Amino acid sequence: MMGARAALVAAIVICAVGGLVVSPAAASGRAAGEVHLVPAVYVFGDSTVDVGNNQYLPGKSALQLPYGIDFPQSRPTGRFSNGFNVAGSISRLLGFKRSPPAYLSLTPETSRQIVRGYRGVNYASGGSGILDTTGNALTLTKQVEYFAATKSKMTSTEKSGGIDALLSKSLFLISDGGNDMFAFLRDNLTASHAPSLYADMLTNYTKHVQTLYQLGARRFGIVDVPPIGCVPAVRVTSPTGETACVEAANALARGFNDALAKAMAKLAAALPGMRYSVGSSYNLITFITEHPEAAGFKDVASACCGGGRLRAQTWCSPNATYCANRNDHVYWDEVHGTQATSNKGAKAIFAAPVKLGFAAPINFKQLVSS
Repeated sequence: MMGARAALVAAIVICAVGGLVVSPAAASGRAAGEVHLVPAVYVFGDSTVDVGNNQYLPGKSALQLPYGIDFPQSRPTGRFSNGFNVAGSISRLLGFKRSPPAYLSLTPETSRQIVRGYRGVNYASGGSGILDTTGNALTLTKQVEYFAATKSKMTSTEKSGGIDALLSKSLFLISDGGNDMFAFLRDNLTASHAPSLYADMLTNYTKHVQTLYQLGARRFGIVDVPPIGCVPAVRVTSPTGETACVEAANALARGFNDALAKAMAKLAAALPGMRYSVGSSYNLITFITEHPEAAGFKDVASACCGGGRLRAQTWCSPNATYCANRNDHVYWDEVHGTQATSNKGAKAIFAAPVKLGFAAPINFKQLVSS
């Protein structure tokens, strides 16, 4: 039978924000019919939150259906999902229709909206990492540079005091680090090399948080690295043919997450007015993996779209087989979660009680309500 904690978590994950009421006074820069908990959201990171930037990079091919099959109008948008991803799920909980637009997609018309502080911008890029050497995409360094350019445009047309006030109330969402872990594993480095990896990653991470703070950010929503040893692509690497989670990979992610939590606490103590919440995708996916029925899932091991063992040995391509029961699956392709995973995960880190371990030292709702 489901334990008491599992039952409680299940109720929260599924229903956490069902009764959320937002005061109109909390809204700022709203579109028709939208009431926002923050003026804008600025998103940085990797494919967990990329909403289309990669489609505009040289040498990157646009994602095709079945990616986006459950997005409005069933169209691929550059999201590595069957529908919304984490950026969209969190933005919707904040009262927005979806994630702010991809930076590289902005036109003169949409740029004018951004300059007025409407919605925010998404700078995330699939394949990027915390380290500049990770992936072939927009590095986190480049993403922060793009935000600096955005602020420069904003302050060139608006009073700087008003822009600083807007940014101080906005949410700066960062979800990154998984690709650095995958690169480490691909290089066949041992656990003895992990401390050096963590040190390099945290040097970059804290530098970027400090830069964003200097540019006006005050509220940071951090999403840590999930249990990467449980994604289908890693499960199928077992030489014995087993499909269980690979503990060595999970231990690598846990070590970084522990160090990240300490680094964020240290930064908050040193930077006046900085507030943060670390959403634990690691604890969330671990809970779902161990208690799938409690969270409303049936398949926690295989990809919904792809081919081969666990549908994780070939890409999710237009010709690939994909499941009909996508809401039952944790994983959409060999690495990325389904829209259902993003939605339920966002609810947990947004509103679940901190004692359940899905966010610390406060949850995202408390972060944006302060």
